[in-house]
Amino acid sequence: MAFTESRADALRKLDFPQGMQLRQFSNAHEHVFYEEERIHTFSMYLEGGFQTTRTDINSAQGAPGRFCLMPAGSYSAWQIGGAQKFMHVYFGDDYIKRLALENFDIDPRLVALPHLTFEKSESLMALAQHGVSNWDWSEADNQMMLQHNVQTVLLNLLKTVGVKKLECKSLLKAGLSPYCQKQLIAFIDANFRRQIYLSELAELSGLSEFHFARMFKLSFASTPQSYITDVRVEKLQHRIRAFNKASRPGMAQLALEHGFSSQSHMGRVFKDRVGVTPGQFLKLND
Repeated sequence: MAFTESRADALRKLDFPQGMQLRQFSNAHEHVFYEEERIHTFSMYLEGGFQTTRTDINSAQGAPGRFCLMPAGSYSAWQIGGAQKFMHVYFGDDYIKRLALENFDIDPRLVALPHLTFEKSESLMALAQHGVSNWDWSEADNQMMLQHNVQTVLLNLLKTVGVKKLECKSLLKAGLSPYCQKQLIAFIDANFRRQIYLSELAELSGLSEFHFARMFKLSFASTPQSYITDVRVEKLQHRIRAFNKASRPGMAQLALEHGFSSQSHMGRVFKDRVGVTPGQFLKLND
């Protein structure tokens, strides 16, 4: 029986920007298989799990604090033992690759998540329990910090599992050169306040627009437009944090200064990326 059709009880759930999802389940005495085609799954046992094993391979048994990693497209089968509670974090391939690039300067093409079963990490267990599972997910004031804490869990997961160094060097020829990447980053940083055209970026790289878009995503784990939007949102967050209460600009002015077409456009994009509106973010950082 597929996990999605099992008797697992969804105790609580929380959706974050950029497609990341957080779920907590309970289950007992069931045989299930797990397979997700498009998303990676990080699973942490919170309670019980002592008689739970994988049946498609030889494996140890679960226990509180043990974690599993099921990459997108992988298959696993499980015999669920006694009552247990566990947490799932669902995230996309582009998301984890951007984290690796932005936080560890790792080429996205080198990020390949392994299939892990009942691994143990004291640091991951502490982060997952104290930074995520022990919080009230329904409290709106907690949700931005929960998003940050879940991201920290995934960053520590990257540190724990590392990245797969591809042996075939020819695979790394695809993508933009380091020099070209630096040029693009500098250009976008200098021009994010205005509309930036794909043709400008392609010309700067010496490529056709179609070829440039493909090479950009390989190098940055993001489309050009999504990357530019992320830069604008990041700049806006820094600006709001640095506000002087006596001389705050209006939201409409902020939108124009950060490359958004209107205040409402800025609000929609900011909430999609950060999880709250610029006004709510201002109150949280007052």
